[in-house]
Amino acid sequence: MRFKRTTLILLALLLPCGAPPAGERESLSIAIVVGVGSPNRQVTVDTLRDLYLRRQRVWPDGERAMPVNLPADDPLRLAFSRRVLGRRPVDLEPYWLRLYREGVQPPLVLQTSHAVCAYVAVEPAAIGYVAPDHVDQKSCRVLFVLAREGG
Repeated sequence: MRFKRTTLILLALLLPCGAPPAGERESLSIAIVVGVGSPNRQVTVDTLRDLYLRRQRVWPDGERAMPVNLPADDPLRLAFSRRVLGRRPVDLEPYWLRLYREGVQPPLVLQTSHAVCAYVAVEPAAIGYVAPDHVDQKSCRVLFVLAREGG
């Protein structure tokens, strides 16, 4: 019974509720952020993909990596998923169900960019993404910005 409830919760977190037009999703700039106190100074898109798909679960210093996502229907998450992971959140559902059965948790989902900045500010092993104009400069450090596609 507990497994079914947990699986339903996991599916609810992953199911998109609606999507903006494809052009709008893919034209967004995305700032990859860590807390100002994070020891992590750089990351590549390939490493970012591995962190978010949980293929890499620790940072080079051995600390457990803690990637955080926005909700599956958030336009920034849709853009991030397409551009970094190569898939939409809904396309990853079978992947996450398989990994969940193996004991691997998907990235934590936070509801807003403000919540992402607040979380990475207090968790040195966390990494997240927000719109560049939503970066809280007092608590976050931008590792790099994925520029608008086609722009």
